[in-house]
Amino acid sequence: MSTSWGDWLMNKNGVRKITVKIRYFGKLRELLGVKDETYIVKKGATVADLLLDHVPNRHSNVSKDWKETLFRTLKGEHLQEKNGTPVLKNYLVIVNGKSAQLKDCLKEGDDMAVMPPFGGG
Repeated sequence: MSTSWGDWLMNKNGVRKITVKIRYFGKLRELLGVKDETYIVKKGATVADLLLDHVPNRHSNVSKDWKETLFRTLKGEHLQEKNGTPVLKNYLVIVNGKSAQLKDCLKEGDDMAVMPPFGGG
């Protein structure tokens, strides 16, 4: 069985870490000023964890704008599904070429893209 580098990453408490890549498009790319980034997150982290915690923490100067652009809010609070998952605006999250849900767990080497709403003509 092959073990990847990310599976061996651990913090001082012995928590396993994984490495994931995220690519941004449209307004999100402009907001963050980067095309893509790599994150090291706790094994078992979800798509929502990455988008609500890790990205805003790295980009603290635009974290409020990030959350308001990506997620539906009402009076400054994130709207949530019945299961507690936040509600995306019209953005599409793709992980390894397939549509993903915010509750999906990330795996070592995942390649994630956040796509803006598409317009028609």
